[in-house]
Amino acid sequence: MSDPARQGFPCRQSVGKNPAFWPLHGDIFHIKKLYNDGEDGMYKLFSADGIRGRVDSGILSSESLERLGLALAIWWRETTPHPEILIGRDTRESGERIKQRLVMGLTRGGVRVVDAGIITTPAISFLIIHTGVFCGGISISGSHLPVIENGIKIFNEFGMKVDDKTEDSLAELFTETFPSRFRNLPSPIIKSERLADVYVDELIAEYPAFRFSQKIAVDYANGAASMVGGRTLSKLRIKPLSVNISPNGTNINLHSGSEYARHSPKEFAREFQRYGCDIGVALDGDGDRVVFIDKSGRFFDGDMILAALALDLKQSGRLRNNRVVVTQMSNSGLMDHLKKQEIETSVVKNGDKHITDALLKDDLILGGEQIGHIIIRTSNKRVTGDGLRTMLWVLNELVDQPGREIEDLIGGLRKWPQVNAAVYLRERTSVAASQIPGLESLLDSIRQTAPDLSRLECRPASTESSYRIMLEATGTPIHILAELTRQTALHIQKELDSLGQPIEILDCVGGGHIHLAG
Repeated sequence: MSDPARQGFPCRQSVGKNPAFWPLHGDIFHIKKLYNDGEDGMYKLFSADGIRGRVDSGILSSESLERLGLALAIWWRETTPHPEILIGRDTRESGERIKQRLVMGLTRGGVRVVDAGIITTPAISFLIIHTGVFCGGISISGSHLPVIENGIKIFNEFGMKVDDKTEDSLAELFTETFPSRFRNLPSPIIKSERLADVYVDELIAEYPAFRFSQKIAVDYANGAASMVGGRTLSKLRIKPLSVNISPNGTNINLHSGSEYARHSPKEFAREFQRYGCDIGVALDGDGDRVVFIDKSGRFFDGDMILAALALDLKQSGRLRNNRVVVTQMSNSGLMDHLKKQEIETSVVKNGDKHITDALLKDDLILGGEQIGHIIIRTSNKRVTGDGLRTMLWVLNELVDQPGREIEDLIGGLRKWPQVNAAVYLRERTSVAASQIPGLESLLDSIRQTAPDLSRLECRPASTESSYRIMLEATGTPIHILAELTRQTALHIQKELDSLGQPIEILDCVGGGHIHLAG
């Protein structure tokens, strides 16, 4: 990233690869190569959004976590003589022991660690840059995933998730054999849970005269937003119906949160309609995603939220360079809709770090993903998806336009028919679609059956034992796209010896799983 794109960030001393800050010779320990090779032969340590895995195994085993902490320490000490980082986690019971093992490696490597406790991922990002004292940070969270899984998101000194090149460097460090002893050990971990209040205060400062009168239900997914979300709304004098706000370490995202709403919108709608609410909001486990449902039960995902925000920013003259950043999974109907409103789009790879890069590179203000990651970069302190902040922005739009519903904000957006499938396999694979016997000819026949296909994607998942399929068309009905997807999924499972494994097909327009006979 160029220096001009980073103007406004605090500067820290850079020491380069000074040998004095590298580990000394001592005991050597080596770790087995536990991870599947990527297409380029490198270890696939990182997914589209950080490191993810099954609790207490693989990268999340005790030995691997300590080693990862040590690798991170080496990386941070390349550029900072006395590194101090911020760490926080979501509400999973595994988060505390993951933190302890990471910190063990970090402190052995000479890194001072400040613990913010249970806190959202976007709060970690914001606090790194807002305080100006940290050279980076770590959010321990599996985001929207079930409790049996967890993850690690790594931020640089600018509050941004580390880029692909840095991820490759860290993966290389992680798999190297290196000395385990360091010259200096810093002080023990410092707890500073008051930092969450700093994030809350700065969030509400954006809405000094906020008065929201509609009845709202907020689903906190029993996650990290349970802690800061309630405080934020209370200080804004908003009294929502708060659901799934009692985390116990094992109930995060359990029949709750943004992914539950995406996959089961009718059930989610019924839950909050029982209380006569006007708006339903669902966050995910680490608070970086958000989706909505209105009182009629209509579901609004990240594409629809982007449309609403883009139109609002354009009308108020704040949509810098008249462009919005979307991803490869964004619905083409969104891009077509924005084009009709004379708003351009930039398409980047999936993952909000790629959105951030594009926003900074082209000096833009708005970008997001269909899943609900929305970045509103009103300043260089806001460089990652923030569900709470996006929720307040949308609610504020409704305050400014009395009598309007969320549907009125999206300006008549019509999403194109689109389905997205997870095809589960018995084991993880890196086999490309072109290498699966008979798959290319099947895909050709699908293109003939649905000649109006605008997109067809078929690829192995990066971090789990599954294949991903996405079909989108300008007019072919959802149920036909779903059936074509099912046929493709069964072919993949047959060729990869995985028949009988689950196939989940999601309606990307109205939300919800599509259930097909056969």
